[in-house]
Amino acid sequence: MSISVIIGLLVAFGSIIGGFLLDEGHVQSLVVGSSFLIILGGTLGAVILSFGFHDTLQAVRHLFASFSKKNDPDPEHLIKKISEMATKCRAEGLLSLQSMMTDSDLNSENYMMLKEGMMLATDTKSVESLQETLNADIESYTASRQMDIDVWEGAGGFSPTLGIIGTVMGLVQVLSNISDAQKLTASIAVAFIATLYGIVFANIIYLPAANHLRCCLKRQVIFRQMIVDGMSMLVSGESARNIENKLSLYYHVFPNGEEKYKAGIEN
Repeated sequence: MSISVIIGLLVAFGSIIGGFLLDEGHVQSLVVGSSFLIILGGTLGAVILSFGFHDTLQAVRHLFASFSKKNDPDPEHLIKKISEMATKCRAEGLLSLQSMMTDSDLNSENYMMLKEGMMLATDTKSVESLQETLNADIESYTASRQMDIDVWEGAGGFSPTLGIIGTVMGLVQVLSNISDAQKLTASIAVAFIATLYGIVFANIIYLPAANHLRCCLKRQVIFRQMIVDGMSMLVSGESARNIENKLSLYYHVFPNGEEKYKAGIEN
């Protein structure tokens, strides 16, 4: 898991709990099992009803996968690969790409589209046809990953509302036992914990998860656009140096991109 995720969670929850403790609150008073069940179970059920079990499970799986370093796009490695292909193609022709398709890197998710581009380059030899097919691939990928974002945003919308439902249910129970004055104040406080859970889960887990996936999607789309442009230039017969310089313009959107961008254009 990314260190920034751990730091973010610690700062967010630490600030909330720390502020509560500064007001002489007790942590155990924030732990209410029934409210926890209502919020998590209700949100999960509402999301499954809205998006279906498969899309919900996929959104969870893709979120956890996005925290793995091996799934991060590596533009520097991509540029190096396309540059090597361009050098080989200028010497031996586009059909020489077939001998490079056995590279194990091409079987990873980030490079499957590059492999598709290599196959199209050897089959069609048409820049327009290659661009049309690969751009359609990007659109399909974007639509699929946008569904993951919608799932987490949906959870962020349902959670506060379910918190209100939990609070109303708690107040109904409180009012049904209003004759017991000693328990009245404590019961009202417990009832409002559901609203707290709903708001906290929405704004610290669900909506940040959606924003995280949106950021990942933007970088993945740029990474795939690099493949489209790189393969288009390769089929057009541009030199490896020109391809490297032009693809270096995409570095800005990636971590430490400014340094790599400067190194690329000065190459």
